Amino acid sequence: MIADLASGQLSSPCIGTNFSVSSSGILLLVCDGMGGRAAGEIAARVAAHAIKECLVNEGPTVTQHPVESLKHAVLDANQAVLDEANANPAERGMGTTCTAAIMLPGRLVIGQVGDSRAYLFRDGELHALTRDQSLVSQMVDRGLLDAEQARRSPHRNVLLQALGGHTRVEPVVTEVEFCARDRLLVCSDGLHGPVTDARIAEIVATTPDLTVAAKTLIAEALRAGGPDNVTVVVADCGEIGH
Repeated sequence: MIADLASGQLSSPCIGTNFSVSSSGILLLVCDGMGGRAAGEIAARVAAHAIKECLVNEGPTVTQHPVESLKHAVLDANQAVLDEANANPAERGMGTTCTAAIMLPGRLVIGQVGDSRAYLFRDGELHALTRDQSLVSQMVDRGLLDAEQARRSPHRNVLLQALGGHTRVEPVVTEVEFCARDRLLVCSDGLHGPVTDARIAEIVATTPDLTVAAKTLIAEALRAGGPDNVTVVVADCGEIGH
């Protein structure tokens, strides 16, 4: 999802969109559902809608307190997924990851629950802005697995938290500077699971057009054996006005 937080206007999937980033900000969001295909799609849709609506309704507060606003929106989304599952017993057990970026003039605020990722491409280098909230990532941190073992682990899809999984979640929210000529990538594990960071960086570096870059990343994931629900959002930062 890409949404203008001033108007609530959404960008259609797989379509290039030019937004002028106003003080109200732009939302870039990836939710990757789980709990069966149908239920997972519902969880992802409910969470994305809840986050967008919460931020749009907060208005100027998002600009004044973006970290707090994004955390509040993610917690709202968790409750929305739980409420949906409670109202429809067939959907119980569903959940979704969530990685959301609020793009403001000169700054990015990233909120994450699960293992969808955000990357910053700057000066020829790809930097991870998030850390997977997963069992395998925890094992890597503890020195029990290296990066290649983690990519091949049968436990790589075991998440430590997801929206809709529990009544209490703890989104990790961080803020970074967003400079002219920076590129932001937000993606599901359908991309970063089968495709290495080195290959992602190569595609991002050599594909100037945003729509082509997103489609090329998806095609690369599918060639590498990724699932058919790879989600990718790519955004560039143009010249920043003062």
